Amino acid sequence: NFADAVATFVDRIAKRAVDKRREMAEERARRKAAGEPDSEEEGSEEVELSREERLGPGGLDPVEVFETLPESLQEAFHSQDTLKLKAAIAAMPIDEAKYHMKRCEDSGLWVPER
Repeated sequence: NFADAVATFVDRIAKRAVDKRREMAEERARRKAAGEPDSEEEGSEEVELSREERLGPGGLDPVEVFETLPESLQEAFHSQDTLKLKAAIAAMPIDEAKYHMKRCEDSGLWVPER
């Protein structure tokens, strides 16, 4: 049912956040060991991807999708706060929540377990 889908969605986001933080820490350690500048250190350069390079599995741009999300969802994603995400989804009409969740999936902001 919908409530289960929302709970699963929130759990996946929380797990991905933990995985992403671990991956970032491993990358920083690898760069440090190799003597490369860390992305947070001076001298590093942020590379901006083209829209085509950013497209998610459903053909949507995650930047564009994020910018069109309601503010409550943007804040929840940005803060990686699963309670905020649950509250934001629960506060929406079901059709609106499904619409935004589908767009998050199509853009790669949310990757469901298969």
